[in-house]
Amino acid sequence: MREIRIVAFGDSITNASNLPEELSYRKLVEHELRKKTGRDVRVVNAGVNSDITTLALQRIERDVLSHRPHIVTVMFGVNDAGFFRPDGPPADTPRVSEEDFRGNLIQIAEKIKESGAIPVLVTPLPMSPSYPLADLPAYLENGLNYLVDRYADIVRSVASMMHLPLIDAHRYFSDHRETQEFLPDGIHPDRRGHETIANLFTPVLADLIARMG
Repeated sequence: MREIRIVAFGDSITNASNLPEELSYRKLVEHELRKKTGRDVRVVNAGVNSDITTLALQRIERDVLSHRPHIVTVMFGVNDAGFFRPDGPPADTPRVSEEDFRGNLIQIAEKIKESGAIPVLVTPLPMSPSYPLADLPAYLENGLNYLVDRYADIVRSVASMMHLPLIDAHRYFSDHRETQEFLPDGIHPDRRGHETIANLFTPVLADLIARMG
C-alpha cells in the first residue's frame, strides 16, 4: 500500500506547540484519513512559530519538498497581516504587505506544483478578542480582524486564480461565533479549535486522496 505523504506548511497554528502532539489538527487529520481512505497516510509538521510567507519561501525546499509530498496544505496569514513583531514592540504596518503576501503565496503554490504535489490553500483563522494586542488603535478603529479578513480574501483569490483546492477556515470560524472561545490567547486554537480545523481539513484531503487512485 503506497504511503500518502501530506506536509502541513504553516506557522504556530500548524506547529501546535501549545498542545500535546496527539491533539494537534495534524495528528487528528492523519488518524481520520487513515480510517476514511484505508491508506497509509502520514502528515508531516512543517509549522514554525511566528512564521510568515516571506520566511516560509526560504525554507520550503528543506522543510516541505524534501519529504516528496503528495499534498501540501499551506496555512499562513495571521502573522503576515499582524502588527506583532517577534523581536520588538508592535509596528504600525503588517509584517508582509498585501501585495507581497499574494506574490509569496503564488510562489509557494507554484513551487509545490512544480514538485508534483498538490497545494491546498487554507485561509488564516480570525483572531479572538482575547488577543493581547486587541487594544491597538488600528484594531479599535477598524475592527480586530480587518487585516486578517483582507489577507483571507487574498488566499481565496489566489486559490481561485490558480484553480487550487481551498479550505476556508477563516469563513467557518468567522461565521460560528462560539469558536472565539476556542482561541483562548486570541490566536492559537485549543483542543476544540484543533478538532474544528481537523473537521474542515479531512473531507477535502480525503477527496484528493480518493482521486489519486
